[in-house]
Parts: sequence; structure tokens; C-alpha cells
Amino acid sequence: MRHANRFATSDCYRWTFLSENDQPVSDSNGIPLSPGAALATAQAYDLAFIVAGFDASQIRQPKLSTWLVKQARAGQIVGGISNGAFLLAAAGLLNHYSATTHWEDFESFCLLYPEVRARYQRFVMDRNRISCAGGSATLDMFLELARQDLGSEIALKISRQMLLQEQSIVLPDSPTNRTPGRPYSPPVQRALSLIEAGVGQSITVNELAQRSGISRRDLLRLFRKELNNTPSRILSQRRLDRARSLVLNTGLPMTTIAESVGFSSQSHLTSSYHAEFGITPAQQRREYQAASHRLPLKSRDFRDW
Repeated sequence: MRHANRFATSDCYRWTFLSENDQPVSDSNGIPLSPGAALATAQAYDLAFIVAGFDASQIRQPKLSTWLVKQARAGQIVGGISNGAFLLAAAGLLNHYSATTHWEDFESFCLLYPEVRARYQRFVMDRNRISCAGGSATLDMFLELARQDLGSEIALKISRQMLLQEQSIVLPDSPTNRTPGRPYSPPVQRALSLIEAGVGQSITVNELAQRSGISRRDLLRLFRKELNNTPSRILSQRRLDRARSLVLNTGLPMTTIAESVGFSSQSHLTSSYHAEFGITPAQQRREYQAASHRLPLKSRDFRDW
């Protein structure tokens, strides 16, 4: 946000902290955060994010929850960072909305709040609700907000300033003769970020091209040149990768897994999973559990962590 203000040469964003009792709060890393306003007199902010980490399902913040409910009823955007989605869901603010949370607590989130359309992805924007899985996904989320508010040019400047453009995204079946560490072109980087964020949602190649600032034809050409792949195929692979991590690392029902990663049904997940990995998800879960979590994976490594 500070970089956005700098590149826009105006104060597009201002921010402050609030706390349950208007007292400083020590983060889990020991750094104290001081509130900049009293909760009772806090204005109606355009966006309000609640941040939570470990044991979020046990946290009770009644004053903050009541304030967030008022924000939401007034039509403001409310969101959760890392496990902040737990507190939003507990307040009923995510009923019938899509949302995500940190991967370690994704299973319990699904089981505790079945009325929430849980999505196993880095960040989710659904109308006036926003959530992200924490960590570097927080940067992705705020970068997308800046892009929506200020345009792609400023978002790209922010990304470069924060060295995000220097990160090389590792994808399956990438050409092996690429220079190590060399980033993909900006349109491809942008499209890959959109794919990453939209795994659990419907997204088309035309939308990817439009939001990446190039034509569909040029996007397909760049993907073939730089990744030796297509956007649709990469999206399908990402969905299957995330489905497999849920199959092996959670006890979630297959129907829930299918929905969370964007498949239309359990049967669709099963057929796609078998075509990709040579085994059904139910069979792989049984084998993995029987082997006491020592079953070697025969395909792509996890990249979600």
C-alpha cells in the first residue's frame, strides 16, 4: 500500500490498527501493535481485515466481531488474513461466500463451517468478502487489490519494487532449457497468478488474456513458447495437485475436495485424477494411509506449501 501511494503520487491508501479492547496487542513474533483508533469510534472503513494465526477456531473477539458485522451490513468489504476467515465465519459473515484459510487448518475450516464455500487457494475475492491463506499470499492479494483500484501499470511497478517479478514460478512440464531463475514475461506471470488465485473458481482463457493485457492468441503463443503448455492444462494440473494434497493430508470427503478445487462433481474429480495420476483419489488415500505416510509419490511434487 505504501508503494501504491508512492507510484500513484497520492495517498490512495491509509490504514490503521484496531484491537478488541483498544489496547496494544503483541503479535506471536513478540512485536507489539498499537491501535490507531478506538473501536467504538472507528469510522466505516472501505476495507477491514482481521488477522488470526494459530488456534483461530478458539479465538473469541466479540467486540471486533460485532464491529465487523456492522461494517458488512453497511456494504463495506471485510476480509480475513491467514486464519482470519475463522472469525468471519464464526460471525456468520461467510455464509454462502467463497473463502480460504491457511492450509494447515483448511480441513477443520471445512468441517466447522460447511455453509462456507471453502476454496483451497492462495486468496479468494467473492463480492465484498476477501480472504487469503497468509504468508506470501497476502502480498498477492494486496497486489490484486492495487491492480483493481489503480490499474495494471502501477501493480506491475509495485511487483517489481518488491522483487516479486524476480521469482521464477516452477510449473510441471516446463522447458528444461530455460535459464535458471529467469522470470517469465509479465503477461505470463500475470496469467499464472490469476490461475493460482482462481483454482476453485470458473475462469476462461479469454478472461486470463483480458486481465493480462494481451489477446487470447498472444497469450496462447506465450504459454506455448515459455511453458510448452496451455493455460487450460496448467489450471487443470493445479486443481489436481491441490486435490491430491487434500486427499493425502486430510480426511475430507471426496465431494468436499472436488468442490473446493473447482471440479463440478466427485465423479469429475475421480476421472480426471485417474487420468493424471493413474489411480483414483480414494485408492491413493487408502494406499497412503496403509503405508503410514511413506508411499512415494510417482508424479509431481507438492508446490502448495
